Amino acid sequence: MIRWNMGTRPSFLSATVITLACAVGSLFAQTPVRVATWNIQDVGPRGSDEYAATLAILDRIGADVVGINEFNEIGGTDAEQNFYDLADDAGYPFTVLPATNPFGSLRNALLSKYPFAAVTIHTSEGLSGDPGAKDITRLIIEVEIDLGADARVLTIAIEHWKAASGNNNEFRRAVESVRMAQVVGDLVSGQDAYVLMGDVNEELENVPLRPNPFRSLPRGLPQSFSLGADLQAILEADGIVNDPFHQIIDTAQTSLLDAQQLDGNDATFPASGRRIDYVFVSCALADLKPPAEVYDSADEGLPGGLPKYGEPPPPNASAVASDHLPVFTDLIVPAAESILPGDLDKDGDIDLMDYALFVTCLVGPGGGVAVGCEPADFDGDADVDARDFSTIQVEFTGPG
Repeated sequence: MIRWNMGTRPSFLSATVITLACAVGSLFAQTPVRVATWNIQDVGPRGSDEYAATLAILDRIGADVVGINEFNEIGGTDAEQNFYDLADDAGYPFTVLPATNPFGSLRNALLSKYPFAAVTIHTSEGLSGDPGAKDITRLIIEVEIDLGADARVLTIAIEHWKAASGNNNEFRRAVESVRMAQVVGDLVSGQDAYVLMGDVNEELENVPLRPNPFRSLPRGLPQSFSLGADLQAILEADGIVNDPFHQIIDTAQTSLLDAQQLDGNDATFPASGRRIDYVFVSCALADLKPPAEVYDSADEGLPGGLPKYGEPPPPNASAVASDHLPVFTDLIVPAAESILPGDLDKDGDIDLMDYALFVTCLVGPGGGVAVGCEPADFDGDADVDARDFSTIQVEFTGPG
């Protein structure tokens, strides 16, 4: 097992689902990946009911990558061993678990069946450039998932936003969303495949909150809290929007995936009936309209939903495993950009499959370029015609 133990929208949101105006996805080669986010809290030791229920749900969902919120470090090395035992038993050879945390004992973590191209544990200091900054509650995990040569790199960032009500906690959630947007600030939504996910600790229907925006630090912040100089400048100028979804959707250019339980309930925190756990994806992923689901073992036997694996766990497994329900989605990651003109399916050659894709896009001179057919317009003259066909003929290599 490879382990990384690191030492170190405008305010109009009111609908149930918010999506960007993304273009329709490409016709060409894609890679499926299942991703989940779960506020799991305590894992429990092997042999405990909690451990067995957690393992059964992970096996049933079968996600390739799972972002974990609220891993409780109380218990020290024993608690960490429970996490690594769970990773082993559930078949996740690649893990991330930060060794420290800015505030409190609850950390983020990550499980993956795919290797990592890169891992970054983001701190306030690193994101702000201010060595005195301490303004995120839990360290943000960012991983680049290596899906193989045919797929673009999949970037995933997970966070567990500050909980509880009051202006001080609302402010901290807003700040943490700014930091999450900074994590993917060098990526382009329509080109790069990235996911922001976790327990936002806010309901989409409740924002924006008041005051809006924040123009000064609210009372009640921890004594050790220190807003980074970059955000202090924003606070004093335009203010910070009191809405944790604003930066995630509008600044980071993501779409929120609609996810429900099989019984139609969208709550991820059943005790309160609230939806507070979310998955947000870039346009490059949202283009292909990925389905998502909130998993509740009590709904087993109801029709619909995403495919599951193995035997259903007992109906009470979700309640035993955690006070939150996991949210999971089936993503289609676009193919990596090919350096071969005419390699429309991005498989490293130009063969009859590329010809077949080209024919679906062929319109003739002045006919324009259909959505998704942009790669077939080799000469960039806003149509797919005989001149483009001559390119694919010249470049033909055959399979492999």
